[in-house]
Amino acid sequence: MLAGLIRTLGTIIMVWFVFRWLDRMFGGKSRRSTQRKTSKSSNANGDHSSGASPQPKDTKLGDYIDFEEVEE
Repeated sequence: MLAGLIRTLGTIIMVWFVFRWLDRMFGGKSRRSTQRKTSKSSNANGDHSSGASPQPKDTKLGDYIDFEEVEE
């Protein structure tokens, strides 16, 4: 019983490491290339600011409602 548990945990860990490796090999390359393309295009448009551009505020958010507990 203990051997089966150890084998199952080992298999899960190995699958997780293989998935991470495959994600880095195939998924990371496309993300890096799109980031480079967007940074090159922003510099080509005359945007020479350093640092990350600020995110626009989402004005579609609703009001904050503070609920109070009422004892009956």
